[in-house]
Amino acid sequence: MKMKSLFVAMITFFSAAPFAHWQPIGNAEYTWGPFHVYTIGLFSETGTYQENERPLMLSFKYEKPIEGKNFAITLIKEIETLKLNDGDTQSWLKEMQSTFPDFSPNDILNYIALPDRGYFVLNDTVLEHDFDAKFNQAFIGIWLAPNSTFVKLQPQLLGKMKSNHEAAEFYLKPEIESFDEQDSMPELPPNYLLNQEKKSFG
Repeated sequence: MKMKSLFVAMITFFSAAPFAHWQPIGNAEYTWGPFHVYTIGLFSETGTYQENERPLMLSFKYEKPIEGKNFAITLIKEIETLKLNDGDTQSWLKEMQSTFPDFSPNDILNYIALPDRGYFVLNDTVLEHDFDAKFNQAFIGIWLAPNSTFVKLQPQLLGKMKSNHEAAEFYLKPEIESFDEQDSMPELPPNYLLNQEKKSFG
């Protein structure tokens, strides 16, 4: 499984998408009642949005824990409200449910839409399943279609209205321990030389 993940990551990183210079377009908060569930950001190579433009990236920074399977169900329900009559929503549901783990606060899920396919990246891990161009259109339409139920988020998402969040929030910030001069010359384990001698003499 690890080898497969590494292979998928290598293929992806040498495809066109990672060489895209992502420029932020806008972002918006999705709230449910009083709860801030996630912040969604929109990115393109130009920093502007044009319908059917690819590559395009949607990024989600989670503020609340969300079960992956339930998130997939929610997405399919939103796609069905668009009445696209194009694509197999039940197949997409199964694919997403088998792809998504559960999400924790501060997780960042990216969806990268290419001209002929799309895929998800969770934090620094490329998720294995690819989706087709029809799914691209449907997934992006959840937030950007004229009949989207998220139409109120569109002014901020499209950069027409200022958001309360900065684009930098969508970039991973790995936790790095502060440098300690005392640790700059770590000591060898007490039995290091003894173990090496044993190996040398069989």
